[in-house]
Amino acid sequence: MRLAIKLILGSVVALMLGLAVASPILVSNLALTTKVQIEVDVVYAYLGVQDFSSSITGLWRNHSDPWEHTLLMVSYFIVLNVTNRSNNLALIGEFEVSAAPEILVHNGTDLIGSEKLAKQITVSPIDTGGFGVAKENPILTDLRDLSRFYPGWSQYWSPNTSRLIGLTGMVEVSNIAAYDALRSGTIYLYGEAAGKPYEGGSSSTGFSLKHVQLQIIGKEYMYNAVLSENQILRMESNGIDVFIETRR
Repeated sequence: MRLAIKLILGSVVALMLGLAVASPILVSNLALTTKVQIEVDVVYAYLGVQDFSSSITGLWRNHSDPWEHTLLMVSYFIVLNVTNRSNNLALIGEFEVSAAPEILVHNGTDLIGSEKLAKQITVSPIDTGGFGVAKENPILTDLRDLSRFYPGWSQYWSPNTSRLIGLTGMVEVSNIAAYDALRSGTIYLYGEAAGKPYEGGSSSTGFSLKHVQLQIIGKEYMYNAVLSENQILRMESNGIDVFIETRR
């Protein structure tokens, strides 16, 4: 009888130990599956072809030269509205913007965007899984990874809050097809943001893809879905955060 009791007690203790060891593994695996829902919207874009004076050494292009006249400098300012749609604090610190005549997004199940590029994809999107972006003759692509450390800027997104993120710079556009697409004003605008829960979990990505007709003002091109005529965009000193201000 004593032996039987010891065996039963031993089994109970072993079961308890097994639970004690297994529980952290189960919790850890659950944490890895936790994600935040990130929503992205391209709300503003400016692209301007720069005509530098011959006095600006290094940036001036001799338009009478058959080689230099194709080396065009284009400045850009693209604003994303990035929203944490979850109820958890999020760390969002990776951003990407692109402008091109053709952009195709594979979101893991569907192909979204350029019909031209979609016809060139021979693999079923259901078979490939994952997330990917294809671009043809890109005018610009800007990728910023601020997830480690960026002075004066915070990657913490409170639950259900939005922030405007601006990516700006200047690129050389030597691809004639890309420049022709810009001059036509009809292009794709793409924005992306990636992040994860503050308390740990898997990374998730939100994106925005728009086929737009830019407003053309000389050699400047604009898309605006956020500002009224009496508003202006302001940029924080960190060079990333953007806010809207009413004219005084």
